Amino acid sequence: MMLKIVWEYIMRIFGITKTNTTGEQMKENMAFTQKYEAADELNLTAIFANKLSTLALNESTADVSGNNGRVAFLDQCLIEVWDRMKRVISRMLGTGGCIVVPYVRLGIIQFDVLSQERMVIHEKQGNRITRATVLADSVKQGEKHYHRWMDYQVDGGNLYITNKVTDQWGNAAFLEQWAEIEDIAIAGVDRVLFAYFQSPIDNRRFGDEYGVPITYGCDRLISEIFECFEQIRDEYKLKEVKIFADERMFQKDVKTGKYRMPSKVFFAAHGKENGDMIEVFSPEIRHSSYYERLQYLFGLLEKSIGTSKGILTAPESRGATATEIKAGLYDTYALIGDIRNAVERGVRDYLYACNVLANYYELAPMGAYGVRFDWSYEMIESSSETWGQLKDALELGVKSKVELRQWLNPNETSDEAQKVLGEIEERQEVGQGQDVVLERI
Repeated sequence: MMLKIVWEYIMRIFGITKTNTTGEQMKENMAFTQKYEAADELNLTAIFANKLSTLALNESTADVSGNNGRVAFLDQCLIEVWDRMKRVISRMLGTGGCIVVPYVRLGIIQFDVLSQERMVIHEKQGNRITRATVLADSVKQGEKHYHRWMDYQVDGGNLYITNKVTDQWGNAAFLEQWAEIEDIAIAGVDRVLFAYFQSPIDNRRFGDEYGVPITYGCDRLISEIFECFEQIRDEYKLKEVKIFADERMFQKDVKTGKYRMPSKVFFAAHGKENGDMIEVFSPEIRHSSYYERLQYLFGLLEKSIGTSKGILTAPESRGATATEIKAGLYDTYALIGDIRNAVERGVRDYLYACNVLANYYELAPMGAYGVRFDWSYEMIESSSETWGQLKDALELGVKSKVELRQWLNPNETSDEAQKVLGEIEERQEVGQGQDVVLERI
């Protein structure tokens, strides 16, 4: 609530009189982040976000295409942010959205990864954000918290970036470490200079300024799952083994007057003169019925989110061919496709921002560039079947040896693969020459 009040104050000091974001949306975005970051109990939102981010990103690559100095510069920018992409995707799915904010420090582009509750969208033109305020950084000094705010405004093809520093109550403040950050104006810009990775989950509303978490709309079902966990815990606790033994078997503590028990499962009882000295209480635990319900709820949650079995439940096995694997994982695969589309949009916006900053600060020679994504299809394909298809394509002349080698060695560039293939061919030619000499001898 305090941050919401500060947000409203910050908008006033930036002179923002109209915004697309309501107070309820601010409050909701903060709640999404708090739920995702909760680490004191089982976090199903985090489980789905982490699993799907791994499936979306594993063995996938992206690079900037072209042959000039600007391409080399932007490719390095992409490499650095791609190393953090799993975290970006996890936060995107866990909180509804994630922003990557590039900035220049000491002649180098650096970036911050922030959840969407630290951004307020004021204006949009189509799908492009043209006015927004971001809580870019926060530090604590002594008993006080300080915040650095950045306001982005596109007006008449020009972008104006304004910085403000406040304390935790929204009062203007000064910090030496942020003194070097200056307000700037850049011409020829059509969007804010940060990338917004928005969750592809439908928010079920007319507007789509903000995304929603992967488990949006599943709160009641998740509550039932936790209730089932409690029932299982209670069942095991109530059915713990207890041994009721005749009190004459134990000695009393002189000070307390209580019986000394060998362990917590023993209880002193009044025995019968002609009865057993020990009676064991060990009822059967109804684990099968509880776990059947738990698995049913897990499967229902997977369906509600839109994934196939295999996130919380055991995956279904339908065969080993690519078609059979794809059929068993189709829902998850379709969702992964939506996630990858969101990542591509975010990466393109990030490179656009880096390119504009490179122009403004003259960080690299100007030049055209493109972006290529090489997504892995490991989760739906059979490696042996794919290898057979690649060899057939090589024989038909629609694939090259370089492409086949890169499939076997995904970390190699095309130039590196070509170099290794050249060395292999040279060795083969030398070996064939030696064989000819031996035949003549």
